[in-house]
Amino acid sequence: MKKPVYYHLNFLLVITVLFSAGNQAWSQGGPGSYSFTGDDIIVELNRNGISRVASPRDQYNANVVSSPWGRAEVAYRIGPGDWLSIYTGNTDIEQVSDDKLVYTSDDKGMPLTMVRTYEKVGRGVEFTVRIENKHWVPVTIGDLAIPFQTTGPRGFSNPSQIFEQGYTKHRYIAGNSSFIYFTRASGEPPYLMVMTKPGTALEYFDGRYEYIHSGVSSVRPDVNMLPIGRGLYSDVYVKPEEEVELGTWRMENTTKELAPEGEPGNYIEYGFRLEWADSYDEMRDILYENGLFDTRVVPGMTVPQGLSAKFSLRTKNTIDSIVAEYPDDTRIRFLELNDADHHIYEVEFSRLGENLLTIHYNSSEKTILEFFSTEPVETLIQKRSRFITESQQHRDSAKWYNGLYSVWDMNEKVLRGPDNTGGFDYWWGYVLASDDPALCKAPYVAAKNVYLPVDKEIESVEYYIENFVWGGLQRTDQEEPYPYGIYGTPNWKVLRDPVLRAGIRNRYMDVTAVWRSYDYPHIFMLYYHMFQIAEYYPDKVSFRDAEGYLELAYQTARAYFIYPWELMPYYETYQWGFYNELVLMPLIDDLERYGRQEEADWLRAEWEKKVKYFVYDDPYPYRSEYPFDRTAFESTYALAKYGTLYDMEPSENTWYNKKLDIWYSHPEVNREDSREFMDRQLWAGLAVRGWLETSYYQYGSDFSLSYMARMGGWGILDYGLVFADNPWDWLQLGYASYLSSFALINTGTPETDYGYWFPGKENDGATGWAFNRSKYGRIWLQGRNHTRGAWNYDGEADLGHGAIFRMSATILANDPLFGWFAYGGVMSETAGSFSVIPKDGVRNRFWVVDDDEKVGIELTRDGFKRDTPLVYSQQEGTLTMHIENRAGDSHETILIIKSADDWELL
Repeated sequence: MKKPVYYHLNFLLVITVLFSAGNQAWSQGGPGSYSFTGDDIIVELNRNGISRVASPRDQYNANVVSSPWGRAEVAYRIGPGDWLSIYTGNTDIEQVSDDKLVYTSDDKGMPLTMVRTYEKVGRGVEFTVRIENKHWVPVTIGDLAIPFQTTGPRGFSNPSQIFEQGYTKHRYIAGNSSFIYFTRASGEPPYLMVMTKPGTALEYFDGRYEYIHSGVSSVRPDVNMLPIGRGLYSDVYVKPEEEVELGTWRMENTTKELAPEGEPGNYIEYGFRLEWADSYDEMRDILYENGLFDTRVVPGMTVPQGLSAKFSLRTKNTIDSIVAEYPDDTRIRFLELNDADHHIYEVEFSRLGENLLTIHYNSSEKTILEFFSTEPVETLIQKRSRFITESQQHRDSAKWYNGLYSVWDMNEKVLRGPDNTGGFDYWWGYVLASDDPALCKAPYVAAKNVYLPVDKEIESVEYYIENFVWGGLQRTDQEEPYPYGIYGTPNWKVLRDPVLRAGIRNRYMDVTAVWRSYDYPHIFMLYYHMFQIAEYYPDKVSFRDAEGYLELAYQTARAYFIYPWELMPYYETYQWGFYNELVLMPLIDDLERYGRQEEADWLRAEWEKKVKYFVYDDPYPYRSEYPFDRTAFESTYALAKYGTLYDMEPSENTWYNKKLDIWYSHPEVNREDSREFMDRQLWAGLAVRGWLETSYYQYGSDFSLSYMARMGGWGILDYGLVFADNPWDWLQLGYASYLSSFALINTGTPETDYGYWFPGKENDGATGWAFNRSKYGRIWLQGRNHTRGAWNYDGEADLGHGAIFRMSATILANDPLFGWFAYGGVMSETAGSFSVIPKDGVRNRFWVVDDDEKVGIELTRDGFKRDTPLVYSQQEGTLTMHIENRAGDSHETILIIKSADDWELL
């Protein structure tokens, strides 16, 4: 569709974004203060609008609002004149009744009047914004923006502020039937919903101010003239007579012409409803009862080609039609309308990239579903690994970083590195040679080659280990002190050179800089998967054999627990969740299998110290490098699962916290406490994950569709398969999380120029670091501004891609809404038997989930034969499969049978 062009305003709009440190109550009965109170909601208002929204059922008495809600920012023009801002001063307030207030902003010399009405209606509070033309000529509304600024989970030293007073914001901006909801950072209910009323449509949000844009497009000043905030705001910024566009959106941005005073159509009105809910199911019911859509999708909204999706629209509305953005490349089939108002459809896409479905309803309203179609998952996995080894490795023996895998820039189609930074200078240079962005790539390639081996890729990883890691990034076994230590930021070249180190202003540079806990799991994950490769395919490795790689994995894991604690108490390995550290569990098992019981016992004891801390010593352990960190949810689930499945012994003086000068002891330890922590961990994880928001960059995803989507999603899917009595929601959300960030991998065919986000054969297999959801706004990559879509750098993305091999599975599930459905597979049914062709990308796990049973099988190596069905007979209770030999030699393959009735098997 054609993008709109907007023009420069002739005024400077300056709005300060304030983030409250807590509640914002004022004296009841004071000048200009009003409130609506009841059993279901508390809303307080001052002269600017809603200043407090709280729930009577909230034990923490938290306020969602950080700056008043309800006042609209409006840009308009008369005829072809300049854009102007509506007058909002001298607001008159009329208390119509105990349950209704009317705010009028009217300057007799201005052409527009704004009337805001706040009213207690049932369990909630509703407010409307009405803009009326008093002029004798038409007036064009170019932008109407509603602020919803929030008390977020901010701060470093006050957990109660973060997890009890702070809220995360979930936005579903989709025309009519748009909504926002707010969840406490701990995930504990109640949850606040803000919904559009009939006739109100939201079109987009933007990331510099907290604005939702309602039914009209944006015209705002040059971004460089505005202070920067966080959240929602405007759209394109153009200097006079220049047609420059910043940002895109998937819906049309409209303008609205108001007729002259006294004529029909001389006003516009937008309405919202606020209501609290005590559960996600209740939020869905509230959407349904208020005339919106409660939508569910399987297997997710990122849909690999060759697979279909089903979606359910639960609504009281009359659905007129569902229109595909690309009708010739889309097949939509209506399946049924059941007694609970679930309209169920099936859809398939043959066009790669974004695919919009527009739902037209009630004759005049519409909302959207945003899908993304990718190449098949196995193609994505293979292309990504090949791209890393062929396009992202520096091979120059004259360079200190010989062998390094570094960051790819899709904009410029170039490999960045220490000598070609692309602006990643000073401390940000770590993304090019150290830390998570650089260190995550080799572990992904190694993990992939355990299951889908390619000789050239394995050789590339060993080149990286031999030339960049061993004796460079990592101290060798002969280097004293701290053998096997990993150097952190800015890079090992600087940290090994006393002269270069002297130029760094860091109070910890006076010790050997191997204290950064985050760096270790990448390397022991790398070594562990190389151990597996060496064991399965001994002729494909040369740097170490299986026992040698096992030794490297163990010693690096041992250093992980010792050196950070010894050298820098700020980085407490036991207190924070670190990505990839869950690899310790299979590493311990394999140490035992190789007869190294003493080493296995030592690692297990260290891991159990961490489990006990998370379960017993911190009420809010959902943190990592930041006070509320999405990277922590992979580890926190792994810790909870371990404590639930294994007995741990009580302990006195378990470990000593040097920073706080205290010992932690655990005189009573039981599995039930870990199981209770697991529930808390999962609800906190939902606070940062899209569940009701049916767009591919939110559904199942973390807030920025980043590598963290799949990492935290692993626990959600595993919980549905292993622990949940009612697994259906968890399977829906968990599998959507597995698929979600495949949308960031930039691949394609010659017909699609090899990539949706950044075309060109050079980018076929590259990936984005994360996703910018707003039309245009600041991202956390060096504070750069970015248009909507995938970032052009890969960065930490392969952390999430590494989690593919923990999550990948084909799941045949008897969903109570959708019936029998194959997540990650193509299913057909004949006389009580189900044939499922696995399409999950790895083809080594298969689950059957019904009301009465959960049974899974897993191959430790090899995989199910490509394009060949597994046949499950429900009547006979049998499963028939074909296994392919991926090594081409004679060997044993272990088949593990998993049953949720016997947790010890898991």
